[in-house]
Amino acid sequence: MRPIHPLALLLAARLHPGARVLYVGNERSRTAGALAEMGLAVETKTDAGAPTGPGGTYDAAISTHALLHGTPDDIAAALAGIAAALSPRAPFHATFGNRADARFGSGTAIGEATFAPTSGDEAGVPHSFFDDAELRALVEPAFEIESVAAQGVDDVAGTWAHGGRPLEGAVHWFVIARRRDGQ
Repeated sequence: MRPIHPLALLLAARLHPGARVLYVGNERSRTAGALAEMGLAVETKTDAGAPTGPGGTYDAAISTHALLHGTPDDIAAALAGIAAALSPRAPFHATFGNRADARFGSGTAIGEATFAPTSGDEAGVPHSFFDDAELRALVEPAFEIESVAAQGVDDVAGTWAHGGRPLEGAVHWFVIARRRDGQ
């Protein structure tokens, strides 16, 4: 059995059995399945930019891969939708692209820090990369950040997320936050 994403383990430890969790990502996600097996009520939304439901619907949210993709504006819209669906002060754990990632700057440039691979299983999919200040500016309008850490993820994602082709030099931001009260 492949390991469960570390952010999922940390989130599950914060929640009571039956807590309603919004997973933003692939419906067949190993992370969403693992959270459900831990006794959490998981609902998956595949489109991070789509409205996520009525306010206060979820006790927590997590995205281990979806917020790596898209332009900064796409990701900001997704964050606003996620925040709107969470109860006040609900935890939110997510990964974001990091400029220290070996893939930063490669592929087709879509924006200053957004690139789409030209080959492989994510060919044409925009990936946005942030430095610490940019990431905080993106997340903080809707969330109070508890921690931000640069994390090498070759062993975490590797072939799990990329169809048998391991990552090399991948670095993500791991963010642990809470929805702001006034959102």
